[in-house]
Parts: sequence; C-alpha cells; structure tokens
Amino acid sequence: MARPVKRLILAALCLAVLVGGAVALIRISDTGNMLYKRYKESDPYVFETLRPELALQDASEFLTINDAVELRNRRTDLVRLVYGGSADRVAARYHRFSVPSALWDSAQTLSGLKGASRFYVEPGPGVLSFFYLLTPEVPQAGKALIYHHGFAGDFMQADGFLERMLAEGYTIVAFNQLGYGENSREVQCPGSIDPACEINLQFGLRELENGLAYHIEPVRAGIDLLAFLGFDRIDAVGLSAGAATVALTAALDDRIARSVAAAGILPYYLREGQDAPIGIAEYPPLRELVGMMDLFLMGAAGEGRAQMHLFNRFDRCCFRNVKGRAYEPALTKHLSDLGAGGAFTVRIDETHARHKISDWGADQIVSFLAAPS
Repeated sequence: MARPVKRLILAALCLAVLVGGAVALIRISDTGNMLYKRYKESDPYVFETLRPELALQDASEFLTINDAVELRNRRTDLVRLVYGGSADRVAARYHRFSVPSALWDSAQTLSGLKGASRFYVEPGPGVLSFFYLLTPEVPQAGKALIYHHGFAGDFMQADGFLERMLAEGYTIVAFNQLGYGENSREVQCPGSIDPACEINLQFGLRELENGLAYHIEPVRAGIDLLAFLGFDRIDAVGLSAGAATVALTAALDDRIARSVAAAGILPYYLREGQDAPIGIAEYPPLRELVGMMDLFLMGAAGEGRAQMHLFNRFDRCCFRNVKGRAYEPALTKHLSDLGAGGAFTVRIDETHARHKISDWGADQIVSFLAAPS
C-alpha cells in the first residue's frame, strides 16, 4: 500500500506544480494573461467586434468643424469654457518645491535619469498640483514630453514607459491626476465657511466655476516650463484618465505638437460599460460645447501636429475592443478635407490584457513622435 500512496502523493504534487505554473503564467506573462482573458470571454462584443448598431453608426455625423475659421473660433470658445469669459489663465506661474517626498525618492530611481526636480502650481485657492521634471542622462535636442497618468496610482506605475522615453532622450514633465500622488483631492466649497464642506475635483466639477481649469492649468504650466527650457516642440502622452486631460489640453493649446491618448478616451457614441465618461469627459458644459470627435480634431489639426489613440484590445479594465477603428477613417478624412494640416491615427495593441502602455505600445509611440511632420 505504501508504494501506491507515494505515487498518488507524487502525482498530486506534480499536478499542483502544473496548476501553479499555469496560474503564474496567466498572472505574470502578458501573453498568457491575454490568451486567458480572450478565450474565457464568451461575449464577442467585449474584445472581438463592435455591436452591430455601433458598427453601423456614421462617425462623421459627430464632426461639426468644417473650416479653419470655425476651428479657430471653436478653440477660442473652448478656452473661455475652461477659464471663464475673459479666457485668462488662473495660475500665473509654477513654483519649485524641494521638500522631500516618497514619490520624489521613487522617481529618482528611474533608469536613465540624470535628475528629477519637483514643482507645483496652484490652479485654485488651496489646491496644489505637483509635477516632476525628469531629465535624461543624454538629453536629445527637440525632445520634450508631457506624461499624464490616470486614476488609482501615480506616474511611477508607468516606470517602464518613462524609462523607455528617457532612453530615447526625452526630457519629461510627469503629472498625476488630482486626488492622486501628492495632489489635492478636494477644494473648499465656494462661499462656504464650513471647513467640512468640500468638492471632489474629479467628480464634482459641475459644482465648480471653471472646473476644467483645475485639470488643464497644471499641464499648461508644465508646457510653460519646457518652453522656458528652450523646447519649441512639445509632445504629450496621457494614459487612462490622463488621456482625456491630454486630449483636452491639446485641443486648446497648440503648443502641443503630437499627442497620444492611451487607453482612456472614446467618442461618446462608442462608450459603454466601464467606458462611461467620468471626470473631464463627463463635464456637461464640455459635452454641450464640443463633442469628443471635434475635440480630437482640434487636438490633431495644424501644421506639424498629429494625434494618436492607442488602445489595448484585451484590456481587463476598460477602453478595450477595436472601437478606435470605427471612427479613425472619418476623422482622418475630415482632417484632410479641413485643409489645416495635421494627422490622426489609431493603434490597437494585441500583446497583453493589462491597463498600461506595453513595450509594443511604447514602440508605436516612439515611432509616432519621431515621424516627419
């Protein structure tokens, strides 16, 4: 009896090792995780194809800017929406901030980094938004990049992407969403003397006067810093919720030459489930003034300008599937017909199932930013 029992135990151990290896492959390996997510999903509209009613929608119906004059006027209207009727920017300057922090310590561990400097801007009374200037060991002339992270973490979650861009010689200004990293999460209720009365800077924008400025002004301050450092071309990448921040900033500030919205934005008509608009994208006055398709057009239009949308087809979070291909042709054609210059493209990453910029995605971004204007 002893021998059969030993064999049974050995078989059980082997099975446990095999199962453990399979689980590890699924959890750790991008390819294993992608295959698992893809083939366990029975609904074809999650990853594989669009719902018929969405596929039949003519995306060009959502493009309403038809000439260069209208483009200029709509951009002026957008600036006034963000800042109020006078269109005056709300933060006069950025400030260097040298008090140590855990995030600063973490940022200085990035491979290829020569140095990290910390700044802040105050886009509203008592609201602080911090950002970091990341200087590469070998800076390349003309390579300057805004990177804006999304929800549920800070920009060091994208350390691999940042290290890739540092290795490419980019001087980077890195941002977190309001409410994340070291940034303010709430603002005091306007006109209230109750210190407990606060408005969330992500989900209470409609309660604030010029609520979008809290998000856009820090990015424009980062552009100011890069311009002060002598960069005359500045590109931008936003991940997840940062994609909306970058898309909106690119639409109103043409100092951003090439912009990338990664895994975080879609036209309103294609949003469903976890793609539902929140924060900037949900802000009612923005939706009333300019649809997402026109916003993308405004961010891409202009000589030397371009915009790319990057999606993870099997993203376990959101903005998955191949929806970007549904509106790319209409936007590309409309941009060409407009005659104002610029380009638009979509890339679909099929190498993983995570909510991130993969190595493949980074390759696409590097090539896009380096393409001739």
